[in-house]
Amino acid sequence: MITLEDFEKVEWRVGTIIAAAENKKARHSAYALTIDFGPEFGVKKSSAQITDLYQPEQLVGRQVVCCVNLTPMHIGSVKSEVRILGVDSPGGVVLLRPDEAVENGIRIY
Repeated sequence: MITLEDFEKVEWRVGTIIAAAENKKARHSAYALTIDFGPEFGVKKSSAQITDLYQPEQLVGRQVVCCVNLTPMHIGSVKSEVRILGVDSPGGVVLLRPDEAVENGIRIY
């Protein structure tokens, strides 16, 4: 178990994918994504293994839920600054997203 204080340290925010392309240097099939988190957090990069269910053109304009305060890591040629949240399904990873459009950068509690 973690404390409420620990839980509140994790920062989840909503952003909009503005670019998506194959991450050619990743060990496993992945996309390099550019995500807009609004004026306060700006634009961030990420790499996500979501190629089973999504094509790059389907991702542009889609809002996603991300953890924005983990240590960045390099995945292939991409410095992944945020982690996109998704769930495993029999067909592949399904992205988490709001039911309706919300402001980029809004915090999830």
